[in-house]
This record gives sequence, structure tokens and C-alpha cells, in this order.
Amino acid sequence: MTALPVSRLILLALLLAPLPALAQDADPSNQLLEGYVACAMGEGHPDKTVTALGLYGWTHEEDTVNTVVNFRPGVGTDTLGVMSPTPGYCQIESTVLGTDRALELTGYLAFGGPSVTKSETNDDGCTTLTLSNDVVAVITSGGTVPVCTSDQNSAIRFFFGEGE
Repeated sequence: MTALPVSRLILLALLLAPLPALAQDADPSNQLLEGYVACAMGEGHPDKTVTALGLYGWTHEEDTVNTVVNFRPGVGTDTLGVMSPTPGYCQIESTVLGTDRALELTGYLAFGGPSVTKSETNDDGCTTLTLSNDVVAVITSGGTVPVCTSDQNSAIRFFFGEGE
């Protein structure tokens, strides 16, 4: 009998783990990863993104006044998400983790979704990532008037097709 590689053992453990155990993770870093993967893999479609985030216990609410879909993890208040109802953008924001940590966490995307294939700085000076599924992600601070870097909060906005 040959031993399974460690990566396969980890994948097997994740597949066999009960979803409720994964769903209620209050760690802001893990919540960001859940959101990043769901946004990147959801291709800008709310139904796909809602389904993916629902597996982790996130809730959603359609805001017809602002024409967006809002997301929240099942526990905690430090992470939130918002997306346009048409393929345009999906944003995951942390009120406690800065942009350096957000960028660091994108390195883990390849474990559950697309990988980063290109990193550059846009005209505003913000880090812009191109993913292997052609999704573009821009890293900024959180809040209503984002800046390119912050030690206190962060947001990654994923753009799809014409939403860039």
C-alpha cells in the first residue's frame, strides 16, 4: 500500500469534513478567503456566488434601492460582501485586516479556485491582479472612499468582462 501525498490527504479531509464545521468560521482571514473564492468562481453571477457562499454559512440580501446583493458571513461583523446583480463586480471587504494581508491571502486562491497569473499597479497606484480565469481583482482599502493601501481595512473588487 502506498501513502497518499499530503496535498491529497488535505483535500480528502476537506471533502469529508462536515460543511457546518467550515461554515461558522469567525476568523476574518478565512472569511476573506471564502469570499474571494466565491467571487472569483462565481463569474459575476449572483446565483453562483450566493450558492458558493451559502456553503460556508453566509447570508445574502438583495438591495433593490441600490441594485446590489449584500453578503455577510454567518458569524462576526468584520467581513462583508457586495456585488452587482449583473456580471460586473463582486467585492469582499474586511473592516479589520489591511491591504497587505488581503494581498497575502490572494496567494491561497489557487487552492480553491483560480490562481493569480499577473500582478501590476493600476493608474491610481492600486495593486491589480489578473486571475487564471481572466477575472481582474483590484485591492484597495475598505469604506466608501477607498485608497490603495491601509493597515486597518481592505477590499478586493473582482471585475468580470465589461465590468472592468
